[in-house]
Amino acid sequence: MTSEPVPPLAPEQARRIDEQLALLERARPLLPLGAAPYFAHVRVAARSGRPRDVLLGRGAHAAEGLTVIDWQNAPLAEVFFACAEGEEYAVDLGDRTVEGTLLERNALAFDAEGALVEIATPEALLTRRDGGPWRAAPLPPRTLVARPPGAPPRTSPVEVELDAEQARIVVLPPGRPLLVLGEAGHGKTTVALHRLARLCKAAPGAFRAAVVVPADGLRRLVETSLERLGVTDVEVALYDRWAARQARRAFPGLPGRESRNATAGVIQLKRHPALRVALAALAGTGAGGAVHARRGLLEHLFGDEELLALVAGAAPSAAPPHALRETLEHTHVQFSPTSEQQYRHVDAERLATLDERSLDDGTPTEDAGTIDVEDYAVLFELDRLLAERRRARPRAPGPYDCIVVDEAQELAPLELALLGRAIAPGGTLVVAGDADQQVDPGAAFTGWPDAMVELGARDHDRAVLAMSYRCPPGVTATARAILRQAPPPPPDPAVAFARFEDELHRAAWLVEEIRALRERDPSSSIAVICRTPEGARRLVQVLRLGVGARLALDGDFALRPGVDVTCVREVKGLEFDHVIVPDATPAQYPDAPDARRALYVAVTRAMTQLVLATVGAFSPIIQIQ
Repeated sequence: MTSEPVPPLAPEQARRIDEQLALLERARPLLPLGAAPYFAHVRVAARSGRPRDVLLGRGAHAAEGLTVIDWQNAPLAEVFFACAEGEEYAVDLGDRTVEGTLLERNALAFDAEGALVEIATPEALLTRRDGGPWRAAPLPPRTLVARPPGAPPRTSPVEVELDAEQARIVVLPPGRPLLVLGEAGHGKTTVALHRLARLCKAAPGAFRAAVVVPADGLRRLVETSLERLGVTDVEVALYDRWAARQARRAFPGLPGRESRNATAGVIQLKRHPALRVALAALAGTGAGGAVHARRGLLEHLFGDEELLALVAGAAPSAAPPHALRETLEHTHVQFSPTSEQQYRHVDAERLATLDERSLDDGTPTEDAGTIDVEDYAVLFELDRLLAERRRARPRAPGPYDCIVVDEAQELAPLELALLGRAIAPGGTLVVAGDADQQVDPGAAFTGWPDAMVELGARDHDRAVLAMSYRCPPGVTATARAILRQAPPPPPDPAVAFARFEDELHRAAWLVEEIRALRERDPSSSIAVICRTPEGARRLVQVLRLGVGARLALDGDFALRPGVDVTCVREVKGLEFDHVIVPDATPAQYPDAPDARRALYVAVTRAMTQLVLATVGAFSPIIQIQ
């Protein structure tokens, strides 16, 4: 049996191969030994000089007529990502602008010995990956698929017609607590907001209502959705901001600044339900005869080794030795006087800094005179215990006629208890969430029965939504397989996979795919969802070389067509036409429950298409049929 003859290469294709092989030989003396000496090549003609070849690799090297640049940091790398062959470019170098024309652009791949095996040109893929002669193959088809022609942009989850079960929940009588559950995309937020809107419009007089959420992007989405429902007089807030307002009203004299440097161990200890052991012990001592809590008692609580030891005894995982040590040190700094207070006898002009920051900014005492956001719920709980001991009325948040708590699985027990106490007598509590989307490890979430008890709503109505309205069936099946360690679902056009050998090829693919989709479907919304904020910051810098991408962290979503680069913790409750997970690697998503939930959250944001991409191997929690 003989193999099929290889069709001859076109003259232009043969020329490119010969030139790339010659460039490789010229470049080898400049580069360290390695399997992939560089990743791409451009030939540019500057306005003021002759054509030159530039190789995109790691680090910077130069020789006569040949330059190797760092593809992630060199300004000239922009030409590879932003321009097509024959286009003019202008690159800002800070003190000057370099202009010219891109003559040639090639993405390159090498085998394990460093031999050139693939050249991706604008017209074809030239390859010899199997060790045979060079041959030409068509470029692979585009991965991102445009929505149907005329499909309108959707920026709010309330822009749907309620089904029968959703409508039944919305019209339930007021006063009874309601827990709305369902998988991602099943309409929990939609139902909760429609119910709130109905209660607001049916109220005979003043009606005080709030929606409390754990993420700023969701807060902005809720605000937009309520406006579309014709409801404007509702407080929509992050839990941290809501709790801060309640505490500052109830406990005068709290510091105006919140700390910046509390460690993860300190935060986890302050949010853990085991802290109640220390709170009860402190209240049991009488706290110096106090009837109500005050900030000074926080110093006693978190600066006392014996009280913190009680927390460690009740839940060792919540208060390991390093967390106890960090909490004691952090509390000492917080209750130390600021530099301005220590030197208040000095002339004020001599204490002024050139950048108008405080004297402690950027120093180990930066958190002097601050309070932690976690302290607000602690203060209210301590106050409740003290008042109960003295048979006095505790200071309370609210009251609200209705509170909606969305993504409630991300709130800690003391935080839920504070929200529950803010409901006015006869008021309505609406809770929405999904335990499978629980991604905050500090929330200490143990299930919905416990959460509702914390909210003061042991007796409540429960509704479980069963129909998905966001994700295509293939995306839903993929998400369930990831979450439940199930076999992979059959291939589906709504789910695509892309694997790359290095980060430059992944970045170039992202730029080209996004640019092509935006040309075909300019009203689509695209989210590139990294696992971490740091990953999003790095990736957006490269994508901006070729496409207009927004970095969406701290809730900074435009909620309109375009490209948002963000991370998992930011996208709770949001939805996008296309979702790209660019870092579906074993390092970012190991085979662990928290990683499965995080990836589940990311993939279930997709309304049209999901793309899972990786550099190297895919995460073990992603099974491909």
